[in-house]
Amino acid sequence: MQRDRTTTYKIVSYTIFLIVLYLLETATPLGGLKLFGARLDLLFSVPAAVALMENPAVGAAIGLITGILYDLAGTGVEGLLPLYFMLFATFAGAISGRYLRRIWPSHLLLTAGGMLILRGLQFVLSAMVRVSYPILPFLQSMYGEILAAIVLSPFIYLPVRTMARRFDRMK
Repeated sequence: MQRDRTTTYKIVSYTIFLIVLYLLETATPLGGLKLFGARLDLLFSVPAAVALMENPAVGAAIGLITGILYDLAGTGVEGLLPLYFMLFATFAGAISGRYLRRIWPSHLLLTAGGMLILRGLQFVLSAMVRVSYPILPFLQSMYGEILAAIVLSPFIYLPVRTMARRFDRMK
């Protein structure tokens, strides 16, 4: 019973943190925050950090909520982003439990790899719909977003690590 309650507290606290980040990203004027011309995408780091710190089930729940928030912002095909983030967080949680340590470079690896895969899928799907698609502006924006997410990832990793350690002490 105590374990189920702790898992519920984890999901609720990570969701509150995720919603605060979502509001910071979307409730700003001029279409979002930018760093050196690249759009800030801090939401992607949250499921990666939660999957690194917790088990795959908690990561999948936070990934699903992250995908729903992305759908609310209207940044992709409806319904595919929750599925992608849920699968990404589940896979990241399974890999991190076996092969990665709970340290910041592992978080960087998960964040950059997940963003690269998602943007690559978006490019392939866009190229399938359109006949000609400019690849250089896409690559420039993609790498700029990934670099900005990596530079600002300690602002995501440290609060998630602090929450995970507090929940570990509650057990």
